[in-house]
Amino acid sequence: MSSTFYFYRLGKRRSEQGFSLMELLVVVAIIGLGSMLSVAWLGSGNSDNRLRDVAHQLAGEFRLAGNVATSRQQVIGWQPVADGYQFMSWQPDGRWQPWGTNSGLAPTRWPLSVQPERSPLPSSETALPWLVWWPDGEVLGAQLTLNSDTARQTIEVTALSVSLLDGSHE
Repeated sequence: MSSTFYFYRLGKRRSEQGFSLMELLVVVAIIGLGSMLSVAWLGSGNSDNRLRDVAHQLAGEFRLAGNVATSRQQVIGWQPVADGYQFMSWQPDGRWQPWGTNSGLAPTRWPLSVQPERSPLPSSETALPWLVWWPDGEVLGAQLTLNSDTARQTIEVTALSVSLLDGSHE
């Protein structure tokens, strides 16, 4: 009986036997290389698009800060720091404290080289953050311009809305 099975096995054509392990490994390696290259290619967008993405993310965080201020009845501030920005809350003892990381308002590093500017300029004699949201919905707003090497993106924060204004090239 085993000799019959042996002859039957020899009689099968190559197409009926399936793929070898080596062929499958080559195909998996090609697919992996292609997906790695496509992710790298898509992730390396120009600085204009990356700055626009940063501005959209920041605008969303500003909206969240306004919602957190009214829902938790806390004064929330935003301030740029050396390589990013942070949200802060006003404490009863009269000082600003960095906001915790569990609310979606965690300290964040700029994903690319960004220089923020505020208009109007903050007063030099006060230690207020650049933007402040009060629990009653009032906002110390401003126009915040994000500058990168080749692009600018402006976010306008008012009591009524957070808006992205058209970006411009330098």
